[in-house]
Amino acid sequence: MQPLRHRINPQTFVITLRQIAKYLNINPKRILNWEKWYNVLWVHIEGLGGYFISYRQLEQWIAACRTLIRFCPNLETLNTLWLLIQQESPRYTKEGFSRLAAIWQQRQTYLRDRYVTMRKSWHTR
Repeated sequence: MQPLRHRINPQTFVITLRQIAKYLNINPKRILNWEKWYNVLWVHIEGLGGYFISYRQLEQWIAACRTLIRFCPNLETLNTLWLLIQQESPRYTKEGFSRLAAIWQQRQTYLRDRYVTMRKSWHTR
């Protein structure tokens, strides 16, 4: 499986000035400029200079990961994806990682139950 960075393209994220200000807990007027870079979001803040934000801390990244988890077709793919997410977990907010863990657990339960049901139906034929 490809690294998450190759499966999620932050350049497609719609990121607003207001969202950045809320994340940084500052007045939006203090943001002089911001740019999407390949690996990070760069923000120029009045009085502070340049500041980097990992895409993995943004809600758009968490939403993209949730989508990947929800569409995993089998347990093997799901577990591989989860290993990739866990490797990146230090870059995520605690709340974001907790939400991903919950959706992963739900998907794992669903796929496991589906597999058990399929095996039972094979044996009854």
